[in-house]
Formats: sequence, C-alpha cells, structure tokens
Amino acid sequence: MKRLTGIFLSAALGVLLANVFVSCSKGDESPFADGVGIRVENLSTYTFDEVLLETGGGGEHEYFNVLPGAITDYKPFEYTYRYAYIRTIIGADTLTLQPIDFFGEQQFTKGKFTFQIDVVGETTPLYMVFEFRED
Repeated sequence: MKRLTGIFLSAALGVLLANVFVSCSKGDESPFADGVGIRVENLSTYTFDEVLLETGGGGEHEYFNVLPGAITDYKPFEYTYRYAYIRTIIGADTLTLQPIDFFGEQQFTKGKFTFQIDVVGETTPLYMVFEFRED
C-alpha cells in the first residue's frame, strides 16, 4: 500500500511540475511571436486625435486620443522599418511623414518597438519629428 501511495504521489508531483513548466513557458512568449508589436509615444504638448502608422507593407494601425506624454498599447504588425508612413491628426491640423521607399533599410520581423512622436510648434502644430526605439 505504501508503495502505491509513493507511486501515486510521484506521478501527481510529475504532472504538477509539467503543468507549471508549460504554463510558465507560455506566459513568457511574446504576444507578437509571428511579427512585431509597435506602440506610439506622444512627446509633444498636443493631444493626437488620431495617428495612422503604416510600416511599408507590414501592416497599418490607427491609435486614437493619444494624450501628451502618453504611450499607447502595442499593436501587431508583420514587420517594420526604422521609419514609416505616419499621419497625425491634431484638431483641424493633419501632419504627415511620407517615406519615398525603404530601399537598403533593415526590416525588423520580431520584437517590440516604439515610435516616439513629437510635434514642433508652440501655438499651432507646424511639423512632426520622430525617433524609432527598440524596446
């Protein structure tokens, strides 16, 4: 009887450890295992009513109501480059960064990235600048 109890406890412990291992490894996986996650950080003093980000064929997403100093959640993209098509709407003003091409640029297919966007202009938005950051 003691031998059966020992075998049962050993088996139960093995199953428990296997479940813990499997659940931990799943939790450590990136939610963007098949691509990249991109978020937007607003470095300006303006609220971005809308930001459209298009990564040169890797997808496009819109981010809404991005307050000054705020960082959005990551959104999934197939890939990105260090720059992208970015359209930002602030009230009645629309600012656009339009790449000509991505020739010779490195294509990022895995990871998390942030486009840090700033808007220049004290009383009205004049133009937009950005930094690309790997998180």
